[in-house]
Amino acid sequence: MKYAIVHDDFMQKFGGAEKVVYLLSKIFKESDVVTSISTQDNLDKFERLKTSRFQKYKFIKKHSKKLFFLYPVIFEGLNFDEYDIVISSSSRFAHGIITSPSTLHICYMHSPSRYIWDYADYMKMQKLSFLQKGLLPFMVSYLRVWDYIAAQRVDYFIANSNYTKARIKKFYGRDSIVIYPPVEIEKYLKLKNLQYKYYLYAGRIVEWKRLDILIASFNKSGKELHIVGNGEASYTNSLKKTALKNIKFFENLNDEELLNKYRDCKAVIYPQKEDFGIIPVEAQACGKPVIAYSKGGVLETIEDLKTGIFFNDQTEKSLTDAIVRFEKIDFKKEDCRKSARRFSEEVFSKSIVKITQELWIKNTKLQ
Repeated sequence: MKYAIVHDDFMQKFGGAEKVVYLLSKIFKESDVVTSISTQDNLDKFERLKTSRFQKYKFIKKHSKKLFFLYPVIFEGLNFDEYDIVISSSSRFAHGIITSPSTLHICYMHSPSRYIWDYADYMKMQKLSFLQKGLLPFMVSYLRVWDYIAAQRVDYFIANSNYTKARIKKFYGRDSIVIYPPVEIEKYLKLKNLQYKYYLYAGRIVEWKRLDILIASFNKSGKELHIVGNGEASYTNSLKKTALKNIKFFENLNDEELLNKYRDCKAVIYPQKEDFGIIPVEAQACGKPVIAYSKGGVLETIEDLKTGIFFNDQTEKSLTDAIVRFEKIDFKKEDCRKSARRFSEEVFSKSIVKITQELWIKNTKLQ
């Protein structure tokens, strides 16, 4: 059996989706990992990473986000005739590959593309020129048609949460199986000497994750907040300018330094809507509760009033009220860690192997 693992691109620091691909490459040994374009650092992380012919064009790599409309061409141009099973890891375009009738294509879907299907909400967070505002609606309409057609070429979908499963059904009209993504919880479960000094945000610093309401809330309350993560310099600097001295920023932390941040925090704050969200699981594995916006995958990973607390509106007031309620509740680290064990790499590995085998047998019988 020859496997290929396909991912959208490797142009950013490893996040949850990239870690899924890395683990899949270890589960299905000697599989090729295929992507559109990649940084050199990410190329070096894999033993067998193949990129498209667009990898050699520095202009495309430099402006990869602006040239999103090229990705359908990139992925439809890749050849998978030599593979028996292809698993695409997609939140944008990787599921749009074309395979032969004899090749089984399973898509592990992180989310139907937000900027295609949640265009209005996504654009509220973007600063666009007059020309971009005029052209983007036409591009998005084209991409919606392409994305729907591309989804029909997938043999079977696996969703990373029930929330994503519902989105796949709504936008693609396709059923899916839910397998939660793997979280490397063992190193977090071993964390000892827990402290409770400050509140913590960890993750990418981008506008749609709503760090603006974090800054507003903690500027008003004066409570200590540590923000850990990287992002576009212009947006990060704009947040720093509005933040008071009780809010501290930490960039480029290594794994050990991030662990120490988890160890010493009171709780992790999660103000965004994600289709799954690995950070809340990591926090719980450390024995720390989560204060989260009550939409998306967190409803499946956090137990309200037991391993965390929710706020219902993405506003400074709603978040501040949640923190006040949080400080009146005695959360137990044992409850948090028990909850996190549901999302271990071992659970994911067993599930993905079992489902892949079952779908291969089912697909073989249909041919």
